[in-house]
Amino acid sequence: MIQKVVYNSEDIAKFLEVHENTPEYGYSQTLQKLLSVQDRISIIADIEQTELKIIIDKLKFVKHNFKDYVIKEGEVSKEIFFTLSGEFHVFSENKKIGVIPSGHSFGETAAIFNTKRNASVVCASKEATLLSFCINTDAIEFCPTGLAILYKNLASQINLKLEEMNNKLIKK
Repeated sequence: MIQKVVYNSEDIAKFLEVHENTPEYGYSQTLQKLLSVQDRISIIADIEQTELKIIIDKLKFVKHNFKDYVIKEGEVSKEIFFTLSGEFHVFSENKKIGVIPSGHSFGETAAIFNTKRNASVVCASKEATLLSFCINTDAIEFCPTGLAILYKNLASQINLKLEEMNNKLIKK
């Protein structure tokens, strides 16, 4: 039988302290920047900030230049991306199959299901900025509600993409 473990505020504070004291330079500044724009990023908009701090792992803002690869088809990575500026092109088997404009996420499916990337994503703008993060799956004990909201938001994004692809196929 699975027992529900209840954590008090001290436990959560300790977890947050360890999580925020990552050796990666500027992580807490990057996290503060994310929290300041959280309401504009659909996949994390409804998550309580304390929980979001725990859920988000390996957070970074990354600048890309024209023709830079963000991900390559066939690689394994747990990163999820959200486009803050610029445009990205999606390629599968060296054929352009889509465009990711600013304000959209990608990489969710491979990250959630721990599968190989099914396409390559390349920067199509002179300059572009992405938000990149992984999901801290250890956080399930501390904030199941926040993770549930995150997964619901990611599932909604995936569903919208599937609907868009279906509509394109129907029109052909």
